[in-house]
Amino acid sequence: MVMMRQQVLYPAVRLLMAMAFLASSFASVTLAQRATGSTPQFEASGAYSYIRANAAGSGGGFNVNGVSGSFAYNFNDRFAVLADGGAYRFSGLPSGVASNMYTYLFGPRYSFRKMHRVTPFVQGLLGGGRLTASSGGVEAGENGFAMALGGGLDVPVHRHFAIRLIQAEYLLTRFADVNGSTVSQNSVRISAGLVFRFGNK
Repeated sequence: MVMMRQQVLYPAVRLLMAMAFLASSFASVTLAQRATGSTPQFEASGAYSYIRANAAGSGGGFNVNGVSGSFAYNFNDRFAVLADGGAYRFSGLPSGVASNMYTYLFGPRYSFRKMHRVTPFVQGLLGGGRLTASSGGVEAGENGFAMALGGGLDVPVHRHFAIRLIQAEYLLTRFADVNGSTVSQNSVRISAGLVFRFGNK
């Protein structure tokens, strides 16, 4: 599927910076309070996600904005397994053309909870993706492979609530080119949002 080269979407970057500043300001109020040492059994997150997508051999990149969410089960204070889903929309396409991307990923997460005031984590996820496009009443779609490798930083605010200050990942997707061959898209996904925590281990 052919995508046009886009300019960097500055409003999306500014929004991410604003969210990070807000989270940092809020976190500074809670730094004096020691976060509870208990590990939640479940964690559900919702976030705004910005993707800088690059198709191999295209010579350009694309800006994609959307939302993502995850649900994690913690086996203990370090290891968890999670499901991650996202819906994103390509911006700046020609008039009458719309394109969306969806991802569904699964895999393990390792969290560093000993730091108490912040919770860094790393994760590796595998799954699939779907790319859709429509123009002039004609719609098309295709499925492909997807993988995300990266990590993030949560700031606990309450035993049942945390701010996901940032989550940054390398996102690999593989969709078919116009000639039918599979092409890899090497992208960066940056997210920020909220985390809700339930139960105790």
